[in-house]
Amino acid sequence: MIMDTTSHILHDSRVLPPSKSPDPKSMPLSILDAMCARFSPTGAIWLFDQYSVIIEESCLVDKLRIALIDTLKSFPHLAGQLQWSKVQLGGSHTERFNRPLVKYNTDSDPGVEWKVVKYPYAISSLAPVPGERSNNSGVWIGNAFPQQVLLSQTPLALHNLKDFVGLPAVSIQLNLFQNRGYAVGIKIAHPLADAQSLMIFVSQWAQNSQARFKSEPTPQISFPVFAPSELDARAAGDINGDAADPKLRAVARDLPLHRYDWWDTSAPGYSPLFIPTTENSRPPPEQMSNTSLSPETRAPWESWDLSRPVTYALIHFTAAELDKMKATARAATHARSDISRLDALLAHLFRAVNQARSRISKGGEEEEVYLNVTLDARRRVSPPLPDAFLGSPLFLTHIKASDLRQTMGRFTPAAVAALLHDAAYEVSPQRLWQAFVGARHLLVTSWLRLPLHDVDFDGSGRRPRYVHPVMGKIDGIVQVMDSDVGDKGVDVGLYLDEEVMAALLENEELRRFRG
Repeated sequence: MIMDTTSHILHDSRVLPPSKSPDPKSMPLSILDAMCARFSPTGAIWLFDQYSVIIEESCLVDKLRIALIDTLKSFPHLAGQLQWSKVQLGGSHTERFNRPLVKYNTDSDPGVEWKVVKYPYAISSLAPVPGERSNNSGVWIGNAFPQQVLLSQTPLALHNLKDFVGLPAVSIQLNLFQNRGYAVGIKIAHPLADAQSLMIFVSQWAQNSQARFKSEPTPQISFPVFAPSELDARAAGDINGDAADPKLRAVARDLPLHRYDWWDTSAPGYSPLFIPTTENSRPPPEQMSNTSLSPETRAPWESWDLSRPVTYALIHFTAAELDKMKATARAATHARSDISRLDALLAHLFRAVNQARSRISKGGEEEEVYLNVTLDARRRVSPPLPDAFLGSPLFLTHIKASDLRQTMGRFTPAAVAALLHDAAYEVSPQRLWQAFVGARHLLVTSWLRLPLHDVDFDGSGRRPRYVHPVMGKIDGIVQVMDSDVGDKGVDVGLYLDEEVMAALLENEELRRFRG
């Protein structure tokens, strides 16, 4: 594993669009962007075995940097200052407490952090190629993968829900290895980008980079649309009034959305590690004096033991496996006919993980378990937002049984419009958590149908050795993405308690569709 003491920083600077627009902007972010402010940054790391032998290392660095600057012409807000809006009592919904905005095209823009680091190692030591990862059991234990080393550790703006002055919203680290291997690690503050927004940015950067290497660039994934107010315009009713509409509020709160309370620091098992950020999510006392809080649920903190080691495994499921899962699920009594491969996979994983957890807990007291699923609002509002809509238009639902279709079907455009209305009136968007992790929850995020493996910065046509979505090493995280093996299967990044993971991988039920 790479250690910090073996690295050498070649560059550490900030980059800005090539020319400052004469039109300074102050753009409030959306209702859902505000709810994502407490989330970890969105990020990924691309590993490439080598760049062309006809390119000097300095040339690679310069061309990637120049292409990045060129790309920021289409994404100037990413070089801007992410911060909180000024609170205006009686103002619009974007001027309530802890509502984010981004200022850009100004003289004080912090820019995108650009760091170049060199290591005396071969990149092949970090992760096997797709074919090797998918062979035999189809399981690669990636505990040794140096995620933090390959990413800049500069804090991003609002990382603690407070500090932002001069801090970037985006950090990019170019990692150089022996034998021309390189890795690109990117982090973006979550209010500005979900995985889809990340890929729109990276794909355009890669295209611009290819042009710099005089290669035929690949078609742009889509033209970016940065218009947060367009999402808020899909909210039902008046979101700028003094109080939420009771009927719309009732519709929103009937949806399967957890309302776990971060502010309840007296809850059993609440970690003191979370208290500083929690305090930063509270309005000043004078703003709270005449304010009533919305209903909440006490979070099961005692089920999330932060002291226990967590194992990261990347599990490959072939297309044949997925098809068998789907066929078996559809053949079950009273099963729906529209169960998808992802539905069947998540139900299968949920069942297998719960069996492993039950085995480790020695069949203790029966407790409710939940599958928490991240949903994209772009196509769940009316009229729908374009695929290239930037930001984090996300929310999380939860499922107790295996019927994902029925649960997700409840989030109609009218229901999401009510959800947006209710969320616009929250005292603090970061007070409630719609999901949880630990021994009673799985939190799923899907990166399916994103062109992760098509990223090609130097125009060589070489596909990445490995693409690593950046996730916290937290018990209960599930990340699904298309595989680059070539069998039209998927890879599942799974983070579980060390003992539970061992029990899961020993359970033949996990791979019973593999034969």
